Amino acid sequence: MAAVNPAPDDALPNLRQWLPLLSESLATQGQFRWQVRGVSMTPTLPPGCVITITPPPARLPLGALLVFAGDDALVVHRLVHRAPPFLVTQGDNRREPDRWLRPEQVLGVVAAAQQDGRRIWPRGGEAVRRWRWIGRARGLWLLRRLQRAVTT
Repeated sequence: MAAVNPAPDDALPNLRQWLPLLSESLATQGQFRWQVRGVSMTPTLPPGCVITITPPPARLPLGALLVFAGDDALVVHRLVHRAPPFLVTQGDNRREPDRWLRPEQVLGVVAAAQQDGRRIWPRGGEAVRRWRWIGRARGLWLLRRLQRAVTT
C-alpha cells in the first residue's frame, strides 16, 4: 500500500492515537501535507513525494485518490468502483483491490502531489489517465472471475 508518513524512517507506533490530529487539521486548516512511502501508487505517486490532503467531497468521484487508515499507516489508493454502501479502492501498482471501505472511513482526498519542488499530480490529461486506471482495475476483476470459473 502507498503508506504516507511524516518521514520514511519515522515509525508510527499507534496510528489511531494521531488520527484525531489529522482530522482536526483538515477541519481547521482545510488541508494537510504528508510524505508518501511505499510503491503501491507508482507511477502516479512515487515514494517520497509530498501529497496535499483535503477533506473529502460529499460525492467521491471515481478515480479520486482517497486517503484512509490502514492497519498501521495512512493509505492512499484510487477509488475504482462503488458497491453501495461500500467503496472499492486499489493501488495503481496493485493487481488486487483493497478491503471495501465505508464512505465514513475516508479521511480525505489527494488534491496535489509534489516531488523535488515541482508538481507531479495532477497533470494535464489526468481525466484520461483516471479512466485508464479504473478500466485496468475492472479488467483485472474480470480476469480473476474468469480464472475462478475455470478452476472450479
